[in-house]
Amino acid sequence: MKIPFCKTTLGEEEKKAICETIDSGWVVLGPKSKEFEERFADYVGGKHAIFVDSGTAALDLAVKYIKIHRDWKHQASLQVPSLTFAATAEVIVNNGFKPDFVDTETHSLLINQPYLNGIHVHLCGERNKTNAPIYDSAHRIEADDVANSPSIWCYSFYATKNMTTCQGGMIVTNYDKEAEWFRSARDHGLDFGTAERYKGRYKQYDIKFVGYRYKGDDLRASIGIEQLKKLPAMTKRRNEIVNKYNEGLLESNTGNHVYPILVNNRENFMDHMHEKGIQTTVHFRPLHEMTAYKKYALKGTLPNTEWTGEHIVSLPLYPDMTPKEVQYVIDAVKEYD
Repeated sequence: MKIPFCKTTLGEEEKKAICETIDSGWVVLGPKSKEFEERFADYVGGKHAIFVDSGTAALDLAVKYIKIHRDWKHQASLQVPSLTFAATAEVIVNNGFKPDFVDTETHSLLINQPYLNGIHVHLCGERNKTNAPIYDSAHRIEADDVANSPSIWCYSFYATKNMTTCQGGMIVTNYDKEAEWFRSARDHGLDFGTAERYKGRYKQYDIKFVGYRYKGDDLRASIGIEQLKKLPAMTKRRNEIVNKYNEGLLESNTGNHVYPILVNNRENFMDHMHEKGIQTTVHFRPLHEMTAYKKYALKGTLPNTEWTGEHIVSLPLYPDMTPKEVQYVIDAVKEYD
């Protein structure tokens, strides 16, 4: 049996939606993007959603906004877990801050403190009560999460995520002024968006501030609309697989994007799973052990993160997994034990 780590859930609905968007004659940022933003904001319980071209772009704009408009003007460093993907720390460094890497709990894989002055990561789809100005929610898309939240939420729709637009991301906020700035910042700082300029009589634009080229487009938005329709069913199936894994492996994971376990001798374990035809991966090696980030934290200062980083492995988890495939993975893990 061959079981990949992940499969996309793109199907005939997305193909049809792309063709309809092409036939409409409007493929750039426009009506489909607006519809996708409204539907997504409603799903996660936020007031405003702003479609951008990646989760990294969402994080970068979020950091820029708080740096300019809130309380980070005089900050030297921002807190962030080391156990995360490069994008989370990358946007901190590229905005002139130093990443202040914070240790995580061994089981939850999350930072456990009341407030984080930086970016909190919902790793593997898990969530705890740590409050932060920005949430990296690339691994978590759950209904009503953003309701009444004062934070800026950043989502990713990369191909491996719980829903995908192939490439793309979303910023969600409950504040009007933030949303207005994000919409302009993603499109070079222009006061009129693409649809406003080119639908009907052309409108001359002004550039309110130096912006960025981070906007999404209607082709990807049309995919996102169809994926969002499927998301409740896909989430339900992911939760069923997580529960089955928990039951079979005596774990208690609750996140449904990635299913991590901790093993002795990771390389041997991954070799064993590969021989069984099961693809596994690692989420993640600690960033402060990577060449580019070693200067920001000394080895030994994040003991939980470092231990986890040597033992963590992610098992396959995607909605199209059959009960037989799930059981096969469980049996292979137990056979190694």
